[in-house]
Amino acid sequence: MAEMHTLTRLPRIGWVMAGVPDPESVSDHCFETAVIAYMLAQHIDEPVDMGKVLAMALFHETGEVRLTDLPRRSSPYVKNFKREAERRAAKDVLGGVAEAILPLLEEMHALETLEARLVEAAEELQIIAAAMYYAKENRGDMSEYRRDVDKYDPLGIAPAAAVAEVIKRRLGDYLGNKPYWELGYSRQSTSGGRGEN
Repeated sequence: MAEMHTLTRLPRIGWVMAGVPDPESVSDHCFETAVIAYMLAQHIDEPVDMGKVLAMALFHETGEVRLTDLPRRSSPYVKNFKREAERRAAKDVLGGVAEAILPLLEEMHALETLEARLVEAAEELQIIAAAMYYAKENRGDMSEYRRDVDKYDPLGIAPAAAVAEVIKRRLGDYLGNKPYWELGYSRQSTSGGRGEN
């Protein structure tokens, strides 16, 4: 419990890098993911195991207790070993305490069940919704998140697709014509070419 409490103080680094003052914590993200997943489930005609959904949503960032939050732009460098590191960290944190969560986290990452797809769709929806809220409040530069909205995959969850369309429209309204400036996103080590510095 004490280790999991760390997530209440750990900020989501992507928001820090976007210039958001006092951004949401990792636990805020998990809580909102659970709320969104619950709401989406109410609009699905298939039976949903809500116990699984809520457990997956609330515990999906357990590995960050020891690894901290990494922004999406770190993905090209850490993607190959991040999932295994998160799996091991979650096992160490939850082992002997809440081990029943571990197979649920594996199920979530496999995306083969309705519950897993629902939570993944809710998690990504939470991120683009947060970008919309920050843009509305004029907190940080949310122009980068237009691309996340455009790439959003509802994983077959129809109500998630409908909500994403509303977010796309509202985020566009809040951002107006503001372009995204890719200053500092050179990736010579992973792309082989020179980027803008």
